[in-house]
Amino acid sequence: MGTIVEAQVPAAEFALGDTVSTVPAASFETVRTVTSGMDQPLPFLWAAAPEFDRLDDAMRDDDSTAEVTRLVRDGKHALYAVRWQARVRGLVQLIADEDGTLLDARLHDDTWKLRVLFPEKAAMSSFYDCCRGYGVDIDVNRVNGLESVVRHGGTRLSAEQYEALSEALDADYYGVPRGSTLVELSDRLDVSHQAVSERLRRAHQALIESSLHDGLTPDEPHP
Repeated sequence: MGTIVEAQVPAAEFALGDTVSTVPAASFETVRTVTSGMDQPLPFLWAAAPEFDRLDDAMRDDDSTAEVTRLVRDGKHALYAVRWQARVRGLVQLIADEDGTLLDARLHDDTWKLRVLFPEKAAMSSFYDCCRGYGVDIDVNRVNGLESVVRHGGTRLSAEQYEALSEALDADYYGVPRGSTLVELSDRLDVSHQAVSERLRRAHQALIESSLHDGLTPDEPHP
């Protein structure tokens, strides 16, 4: 079964570590492309920064980049074409070696947050072990089965959280005034009301994080 992994890697061990040290307010996200080839991974980045001339210099001086070109600027955002040094290509190649697909990569506060699709959990485990073997300090934050992601509308909810939200909507729990109580929801779900409350809180948090992650805010690099 396919697995989507959310992991994080220090910028200093992947890409643009020098840049974010020089321009700490800068943030980046990759531009999704159909294919770029393993020799040219992550070819385009949206960046947000207070001073782009300074950011240009920092990116070009960064030891993870081989070539950097600013393509366009739109207010507080700019699009860059980047050719990477071998160590960046190497980590992406480790993903490809396990038949993985890098779905998304974002850099903020000295840390890259990655979302990777693997065909099965064994491939994810092998990738993790390889990273550790090469001295890359990768941390796995979340693992979701692909079936679960598809079944629950692409959200990052567990099956229990999705069920709790669905029941809450059906029971008009979010109505004003409320059409049901936590106790009534717990009866419908056959779990304690404390468990329902916890599932709803975590579901709300996951939905908010997902919305902020994929949405557009002034602090994010996407224009």
